Amino acid sequence: MVPDPVSLAAFAAPLLAKGAEAFTKTAGEKLGGKIVDFCQAAADKFKGDPYAEQTLARAKEMPESEDRQMALKGILAEKMKDDPSFAEEVKKLFDEFNKDASSNRIIFDQSGQNVGTQTNIGNVQGSVNIGTK
Repeated sequence: MVPDPVSLAAFAAPLLAKGAEAFTKTAGEKLGGKIVDFCQAAADKFKGDPYAEQTLARAKEMPESEDRQMALKGILAEKMKDDPSFAEEVKKLFDEFNKDASSNRIIFDQSGQNVGTQTNIGNVQGSVNIGTK
């Protein structure tokens, strides 16, 4: 089943808002390059549309803002409905992410977090005890 433009926009908006750099550090070279290409294609698609350009700029100012991402999702969905080839490009990136996730490769950037001593083990199942001695 092919995701509709609204679902694809929900996937793509955080990529655009946070910028390719936030994801390319951990997504790997191949997927990271595709994210960069997508961000550039979206910026090109928004050129000449002052509202779309401003919406993207405002989302980048506060990438964690759900309201700004919601506005960006609306613009993305409109652009995909108007241009099926753009929608197909977003779908290909969506499929790459799903393929990557299904191969158990985690895309996770922990830089800048202050969580104390931490060891990442990968795919480990079991209980986790957090606390002090």
